[in-house]
Amino acid sequence: EVLDFSPLTAGLSFGVLGVGTVIGGSIAPRVIAATSTRATLIVGGVLQAVATLSLIALGETSSSMWLLLVATFAGGVGNMLVIVGFMVTATTGLPDHEQGMATGLATMTQQIGITMGTPIMSAIAAAHTDIHAGITTAVIVNTAIVLVGTLTTALFLRNRATKDLAAA
Repeated sequence: EVLDFSPLTAGLSFGVLGVGTVIGGSIAPRVIAATSTRATLIVGGVLQAVATLSLIALGETSSSMWLLLVATFAGGVGNMLVIVGFMVTATTGLPDHEQGMATGLATMTQQIGITMGTPIMSAIAAAHTDIHAGITTAVIVNTAIVLVGTLTTALFLRNRATKDLAAA
């Protein structure tokens, strides 16, 4: 509404995120095979955090559209690197009969994050009388959460050789 986009234009602008996630999901196995799940999680997290934080530079005119498109595309790639790396980490080394349970538990944690994240970020944005300041605060909080997850990965996830596992 702020940029006076038609529904089609708005939908297409957010479609770039979908393209980024498809590409991120497609390249994630190759990134894992070339490096490790740990490195993939860290690179994906940093990419997602940088893309998210860049959104604070968005203005209220259509001249900011290029930043929105680039940031959402890059954020989608980073997010899928993290999701695939997370799933591989959650299931690697488990016996076949435990793979389904591990995948279910890992998926459940993602669903809880999505279910809680959207209303929490919305509440942070709505808590300000100036909506632009509220959105900026929500974006900064979101970026901080991604960075905490990335830092946790860097500090506590042991580096395992996953090249053989990713190839399988």
